[in-house]
Amino acid sequence: MSKKRWTTGLFTLCILFVLGGCGKNIPAIDPALLESKVSVLIISKEHVSDSTKSTLQNTLISWRDSHHIAFDWMADTAVLKEAQITALKTRPYTYIIVIGNELARQVLPIATAIPDKKWILLDDTVSGDNPPVTDKHIVWKQTGQGFMDKQWDEWVKQQQILGKSIEWVTVGARPIPSLWAPSEEAETIGVSDAEGWFPQFQNQVRRHGPNWIAIYSPLDASSLQRVKNLKVPVIDMTAVSIELQWGFLMTSILQTIETQTWANGNQEYTSQEIQIIKP
Repeated sequence: MSKKRWTTGLFTLCILFVLGGCGKNIPAIDPALLESKVSVLIISKEHVSDSTKSTLQNTLISWRDSHHIAFDWMADTAVLKEAQITALKTRPYTYIIVIGNELARQVLPIATAIPDKKWILLDDTVSGDNPPVTDKHIVWKQTGQGFMDKQWDEWVKQQQILGKSIEWVTVGARPIPSLWAPSEEAETIGVSDAEGWFPQFQNQVRRHGPNWIAIYSPLDASSLQRVKNLKVPVIDMTAVSIELQWGFLMTSILQTIETQTWANGNQEYTSQEIQIIKP
């Protein structure tokens, strides 16, 4: 046998060996699985932490490999562009998960207009007054109304029991709860969006000599510093923050996908879904 014929025969044998092994190494895909395959799109806000991105990426890969759930990700999204909105309408996503308070508010009217997908909106900071969700294909997870009051109610009650006095700072549209500051104590409240509010507030603090100043509505950095300069202990109630517990949240979402259970509307986070961080 010539060297050329021997080489050709060996090459042919190798090809047959490789082809023969293909069916063993690559599992056959059930056509029914392809038909029922679930796909998820995540749209996340700008400046998501690297650790959160890593957790989400690992979770999505696990979903793909273990549960046959395809995924796409629009990361670092500030504003949805027209091309992205078109993609939301035309691509066969089963679930769309939106991460970030402002992004959720922006996406809500878009989600309302695309009812053939299920939308999960996730606030990642303490929520303001979010609009109500009535569409059956949208759920909006949030801290809910009265969240901040719940976090501070026990502290306020304790100060009242101890006879400690509190001077309050808020805005006109956010009255202090009546159980914290009854109407007869209106002179203990400073309204920071009123013209020339600070000199008046400064005078009443000097006059009342409170044990605490409580910030009930956010102040800009300059105003907050002026309040702190009054030499009275300051408790900034607006500094309460949350951290989403992604392991629990994504497991819960996966369960929703696999069991095809769905509850729409505004939903408050459970104590397992968020960690509350107080100053």
